[in-house]
Amino acid sequence: MLQIKRKINATQSLMKITRAMEMVARAKVRKIEAEYQKFKPFYDEVKRLWALVPAESLDPIFFEEGNRDLIVVITSDMGLCGSFNSEILREAERVISESRDPQLILVGLKAINHFKDRKVLKMYDRFYEIPDFRNGSTIVEDILSFLDGEPARVRVIFSRFKNVLVQKPEVHELLPIKKEEKKREDFEYEPRLEQIAPLIFHYYLSATLMELMFQTKIGEYYARQNAMKNATDNAQEVIRELTLAYNKARQASITQELIEIVTGAEALKEIEK
Repeated sequence: MLQIKRKINATQSLMKITRAMEMVARAKVRKIEAEYQKFKPFYDEVKRLWALVPAESLDPIFFEEGNRDLIVVITSDMGLCGSFNSEILREAERVISESRDPQLILVGLKAINHFKDRKVLKMYDRFYEIPDFRNGSTIVEDILSFLDGEPARVRVIFSRFKNVLVQKPEVHELLPIKKEEKKREDFEYEPRLEQIAPLIFHYYLSATLMELMFQTKIGEYYARQNAMKNATDNAQEVIRELTLAYNKARQASITQELIEIVTGAEALKEIEK
């Protein structure tokens, strides 16, 4: 009975922790979703501006695949979010196995710990809580440094937020560019288009990486919220079963004591006779 009581107390303590972590994840997801709603109009405008840039104004290397691969892997820094990170890493392993001796840019401690023995170009742990433009721009600078005037294929493995219960790892091909030419109005550019187009291109890549980081972070918080809720529910079920076992053991103990008392009383009666 003492052992069962200790297990109940330990499980109750654990349940308090998982419930608190669920509440923290819920608060964080509300905060980052509010920031994402602010970001979406900005990203839509960046994509609209990018659509106006003619392909001929950009360096041809951005449209060629080349014979090199660079893979950006975005995971979380923390665990306790179910299979969220393992699914991203599994997808990354698949992409790497199909690539030509790729170099990696790793964002998040889980990716760093998993791939630290591979060819790593850059590693970023605790890189962001809420993505901002500097985060995206930093990775774009790393990508452009890797290209160094030569074409390459650049892909990003991240987690696409589908709904509260589903987060699915996906591969986004950043380079080479697959640009759809749209009908453009005639503009006069100041400075010249050849000067401003690379800046818009950099802006577009940075905003795209921000979008992918937002998707991953929102998915992480929902995955952690769900995992902690499941852990809390499981703890409640374990406590229920342990309490039932404790009550049965106590009842058996009381019954045994009553039997001993009655048996002793009967024995005394026999002696008195």
